[in-house]
Amino acid sequence: MKKSIVILLTVFILLTGCSHTDEEKNGQRITDSVISIGAVESESSNFDKQKLTFEITIENADDVRIVDSVHVIPSMNVKDRVIETKKQGITYNQDTIEMNGEIIFDSRGLTKEEMTNFEPYIKGLQFIGDNNKEYLLVNNLDG
Repeated sequence: MKKSIVILLTVFILLTGCSHTDEEKNGQRITDSVISIGAVESESSNFDKQKLTFEITIENADDVRIVDSVHVIPSMNVKDRVIETKKQGITYNQDTIEMNGEIIFDSRGLTKEEMTNFEPYIKGLQFIGDNNKEYLLVNNLDG
């Protein structure tokens, strides 16, 4: 009797552990990001402001729509220099959410090499879905 209880408990623990791993694969996660940096005004010789343009794809396994604006979390080096975040576009596809936008930041005193060292430029995203759940997604992809 005791031996069968131990076996049942062991099987239960193993199954519970496996289902937890499956949950981590489900849900929302960043699956792709494209980020570029360029001058705000290409005709100008003033490069004191740079424009960080981003396109990010989120796996939408929870099938949610975003009810509030997305809070983009820039890297610390960019965050300390942000001037403004431009309007973001959001597109819903069958299993993904695609969003894009721009972050204008102060680049005075920085070289191109120093700006390259800011990678990853975007650390994550935060938003609330129409299911009243708050999402905080970490960008584990290289910039």
